[in-house]
Amino acid sequence: MAQDFKPPRQRGFILHFGALLLNLAVVGFLVLQALNQQERGFFILYLIIGVFEFLPIPFVAYRLFALLRSLYTIDREGIGIQWGLREEMIPMADIEWMRLASDLAFDLPLPPISVQGAVLGSRHHRDLGTIEYIASDPSNLLLVASRERVFAISPKDVRGFQNAFTNSAELGSIAPISAKSSRANFLIAALFNDRVSRTLLLLGFIFSVGLLIATSFIIPIRESIPLGFNPIGQAAENSPSERLLLLPVLSLLMLVLDISLGAYLYRKKGYRVASYLVFAASLIMPLSFFGVIIFLVL
Repeated sequence: MAQDFKPPRQRGFILHFGALLLNLAVVGFLVLQALNQQERGFFILYLIIGVFEFLPIPFVAYRLFALLRSLYTIDREGIGIQWGLREEMIPMADIEWMRLASDLAFDLPLPPISVQGAVLGSRHHRDLGTIEYIASDPSNLLLVASRERVFAISPKDVRGFQNAFTNSAELGSIAPISAKSSRANFLIAALFNDRVSRTLLLLGFIFSVGLLIATSFIIPIRESIPLGFNPIGQAAENSPSERLLLLPVLSLLMLVLDISLGAYLYRKKGYRVASYLVFAASLIMPLSFFGVIIFLVL
């Protein structure tokens, strides 16, 4: 019978969720500041800074999602590791030894950008060879050595994990399994090998970039444009034409969110059509915004 073990999540969740909220708050503040600017230069400056501030958000959000979806599993066939979209399966016959990192006579080199909740990446050690880190707590690492590499993990109940491994190894394997490794880059390759998803993603990107190019041509020929309506339905006072840049920026940000959600659905069985619909949704916003720009300009 398989036994599940979770890594420590609380501190990592607080760190990543706090960073996510902070980034979102800063992006919102910068967009509001941009909208309140009357000078073109400051409007564009705030907008550019807001875009750069948004870039880490998908990275932090995925690490938070991966932490919440992390799990170590032991049964008599081997050890399973799940971390976000990544899955590893280590056959019991391939496991050579298991020990705590704190029992070693030397310190292990940690991957770059290792923080609570995300100790991820590979490092090479002259004695141990390749060390693959899939852990949340750098101070509580457990090493699992297979024939090809060493995995550094961090189950919350280390002693229980070791006992479960010993008991499973003593029972012996009934139906031996093969080593398996599934990573996010495999998903990216699968998306671009799929003609439908590849076409939708490329069209979404082309439409969003095309909207940005069209906006950049329209801005120089119009000093101001009407944006929005007042409570009685009349057009509001004209605003600087540079504010049209908000539309392609918003379209590109939504494209990132659509790709993230669509990729998650794509790998789930039975949700392939749903992922296509999400990818197709990335075409609607740039086309709609382009229609809005034509309406405002003409």
